[in-house]
Amino acid sequence: MNYRTILLASAAVMFATAASAKDITNPFYLPEQGKVLSDTSIETHRINVKHGEGNIYKSLYANEEITYGISDNLSVFGSIGTYFEGKRVSNQEFNNDHNFDYTIGGKYNMQAGNWLAQVGASYYTFNPKSWYGHRDNDSRWFKELAAEVKLGYDLCNGWTPYTSFTATSVIDQANRPMNYSWFGGVHKSADKYSFDAGIRYDFNTDGDKHLVRDFYAMNNSNTNMWYAQAEANYFVKENVALGIYGDYYLGGSYNDDIDYDYTAGLQAKVLF
Repeated sequence: MNYRTILLASAAVMFATAASAKDITNPFYLPEQGKVLSDTSIETHRINVKHGEGNIYKSLYANEEITYGISDNLSVFGSIGTYFEGKRVSNQEFNNDHNFDYTIGGKYNMQAGNWLAQVGASYYTFNPKSWYGHRDNDSRWFKELAAEVKLGYDLCNGWTPYTSFTATSVIDQANRPMNYSWFGGVHKSADKYSFDAGIRYDFNTDGDKHLVRDFYAMNNSNTNMWYAQAEANYFVKENVALGIYGDYYLGGSYNDDIDYDYTAGLQAKVLF
């Protein structure tokens, strides 16, 4: 074996190692062509409202999302989730204990040097009559479209600062306000772990009817809500990561109404 052959073989091994060691928890990660990424999560949400009776809102939600690589930079995804019903995990507002919602969408990655970009769009729906029952409920299927743009910079040392902007709008309704969410943070990856943390800003310029749920007093003014958001993951294998995540309300339009508002969850990501 000559020197040139040794160099080519070494380069091939290094490339294969780098390719297999991709961080599946990175916010820009998409599975390569023909690969499938499974993201299973379960989370609890708690809000304590300062005034009024029954001032604690609680929910328990589970979701399974499957992402398939059409090409190395283009993926489609679909998810199904459910809100659990029960005195300990909800406010017993549901009609049954199989309250499903569904999402389908796609994402596309772009890269120029160390700059990373991702665009995506999705469609979300659920059946209010299944969730809440037919009595005094004339609602048809709830339908919502979302578009997201993400921009980041790979510092080549495991650090990736990034930002994202998401716009959502209810469709098939006479009143269709736009809701927005901006996030700015940083992702850190290493051999056995990864961290992600930042600040999220949710806002609406058409009133808050579709930004927050009915446990808040409704008004027609603009709204804004600031959250601290973070997650931590441990790599059991290169293709398996277990993690925790959550967010916490920092302030905004509802400071006079909210005592605390947080989400905490567990997740498992597996690449096939």
